[in-house]
Amino acid sequence: MSDHGRFTFEPLLNLVNGRPVGMEVRRCQARDQVEIVARHSVWGTRQLAEFDSGIAIASVLAGTGYDATVPLHVDVLADTVVVARRRVRQLRTSLLNREPGALTPPMLLEINPALSAAPPDALAAGVAELRADGFGIGFDAVGRGFGLDLIAELEPDLVKIDPGLVTRLPHAPRARAVVQALLDVCRAVGVRAAATGVSTPDELAAVRDHGIPWAQGPLLAAPRRRPSTAGILLPVDLMPRMRAPQPHPAAPPAAPAVPQLPRPSVADLAQAAVALPESVTAETVRQALADHPQSGSVVLLDPRGRPTGFLDRNRFMLAISGPFGRALYANRPAAALAEQPRTILADADVRSALQFCLSGDRSRSYDDLVLLDGDRACAGIVRVTDLLQEATGSPSAA
Repeated sequence: MSDHGRFTFEPLLNLVNGRPVGMEVRRCQARDQVEIVARHSVWGTRQLAEFDSGIAIASVLAGTGYDATVPLHVDVLADTVVVARRRVRQLRTSLLNREPGALTPPMLLEINPALSAAPPDALAAGVAELRADGFGIGFDAVGRGFGLDLIAELEPDLVKIDPGLVTRLPHAPRARAVVQALLDVCRAVGVRAAATGVSTPDELAAVRDHGIPWAQGPLLAAPRRRPSTAGILLPVDLMPRMRAPQPHPAAPPAAPAVPQLPRPSVADLAQAAVALPESVTAETVRQALADHPQSGSVVLLDPRGRPTGFLDRNRFMLAISGPFGRALYANRPAAALAEQPRTILADADVRSALQFCLSGDRSRSYDDLVLLDGDRACAGIVRVTDLLQEATGSPSAA
């Protein structure tokens, strides 16, 4: 299916290391946007929800060659989660049925505010069901349609701040107050926040000043026709600690006070792992590394998502590239070549992570660290070079 011009794919970037951490499929045409359709129709909640879920499936099927190392973000309404979630559950199976055997990306549902009806109890039941089916959960346009109590109660994986708030953040005290309250709740319950619609350097500076680690928008990366992450990196002049110092004016204007925030945690430096089931062959690992040249490792996972093996790119390629290497290992389980993952909890601080790197086997000091969530499942990896840069770099402020 070709839908060029109908759907695009917008990267979500980590503002600390500049790398993509997600890819949102966006609806470009008015005929696919439920808010517009609703204004010109007499459809009820169920009809709008069925329409919305159908467009969500079409948006996923619009792309090919997905990068399985970053989550695919799919927009749905809160109404759809309540009354049409059975159809939403077809998102992953639709993609698998089109490409049997292909690696599919993890999916995160970006739930948008309700158009007509999504009672909190019914929304909570829908979120729980979709989570049990393996979907990540995000709240989109927060600040416009979701209360802080709902964020604390449902603990989504990601909260996206409404673009209108981001636009006003550099100059509007009320917008800063709303965002600060939202971030306080997110930090208290362990929910990650992201800014959307970042379009100017002033907005980016305000986002960073508030400690928001992820963002997307036209300033950072343009939407793409295909969901590939190849070549995506935050421009150098927008990277922290890489901006040229600005001359101090003779009489600088008074700036609003901004709370001093802690330096990024290990989780803020994380990137998605190239993760494969622990039962795959060495040839599958070789192909995965070829498909993701920017990655330095592969993590093997058990059925519960817990890391059981680690394959460093250099050591793995050396093993299978030697005399008779392919013949010896190609069809054997990759676990035979794997080493024990070097794991650390995702809430660890940078200093603790660096100390952990220097402990134990010094020959593996530069192996990627595998991050664990509260259930000991793989939550991504962090590169040691990123840890060193964060520990030794100068502050991003001029």
